[in-house]
Amino acid sequence: MPDPSLIAFASAVLLLAGTVKGFIGLGMPTVALALLTLQVDARSAVTLIVVPMLLSNVWQFWRGPDMAGCIRQHWRYAAILSICVAVTVWISQSAPDRFLRIVLGVFVLAFCFFSWRSMVPAIPQHRVRLFEGISALTAGLVGGLTAAWAPPLAMYLTGLRLERDAFVQALGFLITAGSVSIFVMFIAVGHSSAPDLAVSAALLIPAIIGFSVGERLRHRTDPERFKTYFLGAFSVLGANLVLSALLA
Repeated sequence: MPDPSLIAFASAVLLLAGTVKGFIGLGMPTVALALLTLQVDARSAVTLIVVPMLLSNVWQFWRGPDMAGCIRQHWRYAAILSICVAVTVWISQSAPDRFLRIVLGVFVLAFCFFSWRSMVPAIPQHRVRLFEGISALTAGLVGGLTAAWAPPLAMYLTGLRLERDAFVQALGFLITAGSVSIFVMFIAVGHSSAPDLAVSAALLIPAIIGFSVGERLRHRTDPERFKTYFLGAFSVLGANLVLSALLA
């Protein structure tokens, strides 16, 4: 029986992470993992968020403006990402938790650093395939280790200069593809058990509530002010992950 205090803590984390995702369209794994790893190891944290991560992104993709167009534009990225996630999970089965925490911390910091749109240049049309492949491979590697694939994924989509709703839908589609891969592979290699996944499924409730709250806030709050506070707080969390792992 999972620890009730852990379930309560994880529920609060998923509520917050879902709110962030509803507000800015991404960041749920990054937020949830940065906080959950304060209580559990990195792989257990991924297991706790895998069902909310998968189903919330299916929902995000489904509610976008053009599902067929999104798939046509991004199917190559989705395929490379899924394969790379699966391979990375398989070959990193024995990687120590300390290493995973360092990787997660570095990419939380990268996520914060590159989250200001003005810092990412537009991708030239004749270079889209090149950057698509590089980004998908990087996101697959990081996603297979930590499920925090936001930095390379968001940078690529920002470089495409997508309209806001298309950007959010593309995030939903691509994170769904990676989430399916990590869900299947975590079961295959034994990182996730049936009781673990049952808890993860229950955490979908606070995640969806938070997502709905975040969507409403998106239309009522200054996004730049929220982003500044959010990224400042998570820069501290990312630095703490790296330092605590290095000094352990």
